[in-house]
Amino acid sequence: MRRIAHGWLLAPACAAAAFWSVSGSAADGDTPGLSADISVAEIMESVVMPAAQMLWDAVGVNVTAQGLIETKPETDDDWAKLRGAAITLAEITNALVVPGRHAAPLGTESENPDVELQPAEIEALIMQQHPSWVAHATALHATAMQALAAVDARDTDKITEVGGAIDEACEGCHLQFWYPNQEQ
Repeated sequence: MRRIAHGWLLAPACAAAAFWSVSGSAADGDTPGLSADISVAEIMESVVMPAAQMLWDAVGVNVTAQGLIETKPETDDDWAKLRGAAITLAEITNALVVPGRHAAPLGTESENPDVELQPAEIEALIMQQHPSWVAHATALHATAMQALAAVDARDTDKITEVGGAIDEACEGCHLQFWYPNQEQ
């Protein structure tokens, strides 16, 4: 699994959101009352990454000088926090496709232009491939729901498995919209 910790790289959803800002808006009547004041990049950094990271870090084994240290949820509070992360991840996918959302805050430029597209390029790509953007958000939602089921079943093996699926869902979207020119 390859995770990219930089918020910009994790926000291909920004591109999708950018699509909405150009192609449609709440004023169109599609989604009255919704507001897209926060960019996709901000959602990724503030909501998606922390929720996904909590699920990724929930189960694991670390090798230390003292031996193997196993990490897993044990208390009801541990499980409740994981449940909250899964719910947050599932529901934030709806926000990512709200019309009018920009890929990044206005005036923002890519910090890694050799790797990732500029926000305007991402938004144009999302406009051109909007059904794929929605499909990626839907895939992330589905994996978050699998995580929720695993948490509710208190199945640590399934949580680990679903963590990989979350990573794949995110990376697939990033490769299409955020850094499509990157060699795989």
